[in-house]
Amino acid sequence: MNNNRIETERLVLRPFQESDVDDYLEYALDPEVMKYIRPIGDPKAAKEMFLRHAGEWDGEEGKWMGAAVVVKDSGKMIGDVGFRYKSKQHQQIEIGYKFNRHFQGHGYGSEALITLVKLIVRDWPFHKLVAYCEPRNIASWKLMEKIGMQREGYFQENFNFDGRWQNEVAYGVLKRNLKL
Repeated sequence: MNNNRIETERLVLRPFQESDVDDYLEYALDPEVMKYIRPIGDPKAAKEMFLRHAGEWDGEEGKWMGAAVVVKDSGKMIGDVGFRYKSKQHQQIEIGYKFNRHFQGHGYGSEALITLVKLIVRDWPFHKLVAYCEPRNIASWKLMEKIGMQREGYFQENFNFDGRWQNEVAYGVLKRNLKL
């Protein structure tokens, strides 16, 4: 994440550190947190995914660039936010996030996502932000709408999730229409 450590009133967004792995596994292996994102893997696979999102933000198309979301007071990593160029040619950036369920409902997701989007606006050229979620994940799409994203598509049985076909909604917002 280069020198992109950012502080808000309550949070720090910073690059992943190896010492974060236990906090990460706490929510990345939680079926309640992951029920709409991806099937729960074993701890080794989850740790490998964590390490793939660590490192410098280089803007490589398709590569997720993640940031740990840490509560200032405790130093605990409570979630992560990230983005990737879905298409550099079309200047589309996809955003994503997940949070420990014990810290949901306190505004941390909004605070972290708005901060991440401000960083993207400041440092990364794009025309449009996009995001996707399972339509039953109400908290996720409400967070997207909070920053000005609008539902642009509803895809029936769009991805296979642990042997079940899941629906998916697509959200998007043009840079000029962001609500920050």
